[in-house]
Amino acid sequence: MTEQTQAAPTTTNGAADANATSGTSTPPAAAATPPAGATSPATPATPAATVVNGDGKPATGATAPKPGDAAKPSDAPAGAPEKYELAAPEGMTLEPETTTQFETVARELNLTNEQANKLVPLAAELVKRNVAQQQAAQVAQVQKWLDESKADQEYGGEKFDTNVGTVRNAVARFATPQLKELMDQTGLGNHPEVVRLFYRIGNAIAEDKFVAASPAAPKKSAASVLFDHPTSHQGT
Repeated sequence: MTEQTQAAPTTTNGAADANATSGTSTPPAAAATPPAGATSPATPATPAATVVNGDGKPATGATAPKPGDAAKPSDAPAGAPEKYELAAPEGMTLEPETTTQFETVARELNLTNEQANKLVPLAAELVKRNVAQQQAAQVAQVQKWLDESKADQEYGGEKFDTNVGTVRNAVARFATPQLKELMDQTGLGNHPEVVRLFYRIGNAIAEDKFVAASPAAPKKSAASVLFDHPTSHQGT
């Protein structure tokens, strides 16, 4: 069996041993050399700094922020103002209730005053188209009522023009000014059932006394039935 001899630890500086033994604070003259075959520990990698100095510049050794990572406060949208100042398109006025609803939606979307004003003309155009569609639908409806009245089996046909006089006499005697205005504005004066009602009333009172229309009233076409509603003349 061969006897193994253990090598004594190697020192690079005798002063270092003396200092360690004596307890003095004198540092060694040079760093100790690692033993033969030993591996030096790897130097830890320094992480990239992302801190920004108070002057707005990246700290020394820091990585500059990439575009889109974070927007500066000055680049952020202004957002909704405390009060919107909306401008109505030329020839139009802003209706208070509708404007309030519009501002509520604009505020929920965090629109700036400039962005909100860009939408006002579009909203106004939509309103105009909606009104035009409603008016066109009313005109078509009133014309349909007139056509049905002219073709009615009870008072229409060849005697329609004559029977319209009977209808007007009844209206002149029994309809209130408010009812006349309502029928004129809505075109209900051309509705077949309204015409029928006053036609029967006119026949009922004709047996007692003929009530002529006011001589001061201008002559109207029979096609307008009870009132000279603008839509009554279309297609006549």
